Amino acid sequence: MNPRRILAIKNKHLGDVICGVPAFRALHNAFPQAELDVIVSPGSRDLIAGFDWIHAVIESPRKLKGLARVRDELRVAKAVATGGYDLVVDFTWSDRAMWYAALSRASRRWAIQVTAGSKLKPHIFNGYGGKPDRSHHVMEHEREFLMRMGIPYYDIQPDFPPTPVEEQEARDWLAAHGVQREKLVVVHPTSRWLFKCWHDERVAEVIDWLTAQGWQPVVTCGPSEDELKRARNIVSLVRQPCLSRLGDMSLRHLAAFMRQARFFFGMDSAPSHMASAVGVPAVILFGPSQVKRWRPFGDQHIILHRDCPCIAARGAELACDKTQIVKCMSAITVDEVTSAIQSRFPAAPKIAMAD
Repeated sequence: MNPRRILAIKNKHLGDVICGVPAFRALHNAFPQAELDVIVSPGSRDLIAGFDWIHAVIESPRKLKGLARVRDELRVAKAVATGGYDLVVDFTWSDRAMWYAALSRASRRWAIQVTAGSKLKPHIFNGYGGKPDRSHHVMEHEREFLMRMGIPYYDIQPDFPPTPVEEQEARDWLAAHGVQREKLVVVHPTSRWLFKCWHDERVAEVIDWLTAQGWQPVVTCGPSEDELKRARNIVSLVRQPCLSRLGDMSLRHLAAFMRQARFFFGMDSAPSHMASAVGVPAVILFGPSQVKRWRPFGDQHIILHRDCPCIAARGAELACDKTQIVKCMSAITVDEVTSAIQSRFPAAPKIAMAD
C-alpha cells in the first residue's frame, strides 16, 4: 500500500541538506500522491522551502538552554507524533532521528544505516541500507539506499529553486557596482570549520590574480563572527580594489549571486554544494574530508586537494586538529590554484561597450 504521509529526516549541516534534495525528490516521484514533510537542521529552511512538492519543512530544535530548549524539543516532537506519517525515512543515522521514527508510529520506518550509534536501531527501523561505500558520493549512497528500499533508479540532479526577489536584488546590486555577469567570480573563502580554510594571504593573492586577469571577484561569507573576522582580514590583504558582501546575505541571496557568476571559488563548505545546485562551475580546495564522498556533485567542478594523513591514520575527519589550518590544506599552493583556474577559464571575456 502506498504511503499517504511521508517524513524525511536530514537534520544535519547545510551542505548535507543541499545534498539531500535529489533523494527527497525521488521519494516524491515514487509516491506523488503522498504529502512529503522534511525535518532539516535549524537555519536551513530556505534551502528547500521553495520546492512546491514539499508539503512542510520542520526545523529541528535549536541549541537553546533551559525552558526554551524544552519548548523547542516539544514543538518538533508534537509535529512528528501528530503528523499521521505512514513512512519515515532517516538519511542521518542519528539517535535523534531514531526517536523521531519511533515517535511517529509509522508502519514503515527506513534508515540509511543502522550500524552506527544505538543498538535499538534495528528494532526501531524495519528497512535499512548498508554501510556507505566511501568511494561513492553521499548522493549516490542515498540513491543506493532508496533503491534497496524499492525506489526506482533516478538521475542525481542537485537543485535549488530560483527565488525572484533575491534574483532581482542580486542583479540590481551587481549593476549598481558595475559588475558584469560574464566576469563575476563569487569568492567564498570561509567555512564554519577553521581547519577547512586556506591561508588568508593566499586567498588574497588569488583574488588579486583574478582581478589582474580581468575577472571581477566579489568576496562573500557567512554571518558568524569567526567567518566575518576571517573574511574581513582577507579583504584587507587584497591589494586591488575588491567588492564584498560579508555576512549580510541569506542563503537565498547567496544562491542568487552565484547564479549570476561565471564561476565560484571556495572551500569545502555548504556554498560549494550550492554552486552545484545552481549550476555554476566551482573551484574548491579540499583537505581534511573524504573528497569522493563530499565534493560538489558533477564533472564541471575543479577540486584541488591533498590526502589527509588524519583520515589515513584513523579513517575519520574527527582525528584532525580543528584549532588550526591543517597541513593538507597548507600544502596547496597559489600557483596550483591559479593554474587550475586558468586551465578552465583562460581569461575573462572582453565585453564590447555599446555606442
